[in-house]
Amino acid sequence: MQKQRNVVAGVDMGATHIRLCLQTTQGEALHCEKRRTADVISADGLVNGIKNLLQQQLTQHDAHCCGLVMGFPALVAKDKRTIISTPNLPLAADDLYNLAERLEAALGCPVEFSRDVNLQLSFDVQQNGLQKQEVLAAYLGTGMGFAVWLNGGPWTGAHGVAGELGHIPQGDDALTCACGNPACLETVCSGIALKRWYEQQPRAYELGELFVHAAREPFVQQLLNHAARAIATSINLFDPDAVILGGGVMDMPAFPREAVIAMVKTYVR
Repeated sequence: MQKQRNVVAGVDMGATHIRLCLQTTQGEALHCEKRRTADVISADGLVNGIKNLLQQQLTQHDAHCCGLVMGFPALVAKDKRTIISTPNLPLAADDLYNLAERLEAALGCPVEFSRDVNLQLSFDVQQNGLQKQEVLAAYLGTGMGFAVWLNGGPWTGAHGVAGELGHIPQGDDALTCACGNPACLETVCSGIALKRWYEQQPRAYELGELFVHAAREPFVQQLLNHAARAIATSINLFDPDAVILGGGVMDMPAFPREAVIAMVKTYVR
């Protein structure tokens, strides 16, 4: 009889999609998939949804889960077990209360949380061989994600919440951010801001084709300039060896990456 394989599970918790990956303790990627978030958690709640999603694949691959790491677009406390705030993720306070403990009880394995951008940064640093360098990463997606790699790992700050570039007060004073504060950068520089503008336009194209058809529109150019200024500010503060750019918005067709890089360079000291 074949012995069960020991695996660790990773879950990327997004507002639209949940991504699951199982990796053996030898580092082999055993299974990866993407599901709609609403399909996973709507009926059974977050804990049961994650349990059912994970259990399906553990059974299929005859595997035992030794631990779960979950990435959230959120403020995650230094203890890596407490979700402080999830402004861009529609979860109720009850869903987050004692979430690590409830998941551990349901799954029978240790559970750890992280800011999703810190996990993405760790992957990108490893893929690019930058482990010994100082690295900044800006991920323009639903929000303005940002992460810092210092001293061989993600820099989390005194309380675990460092790197919230999207919530510096450099946005529109007339707009309230999803986090509840006024004038955050994400009010003018985020996928949310881009979608808000798109929905107000007479249009004959899908949101995913926005940069193909509307890259020169004043609002879009202004959004890109906000991103460039924020990235340049972080470079001026940290003086990194390397800067990584990514995220769902930057991955859209015809996104003017080189133009944004040129803008950044005009603001870097």
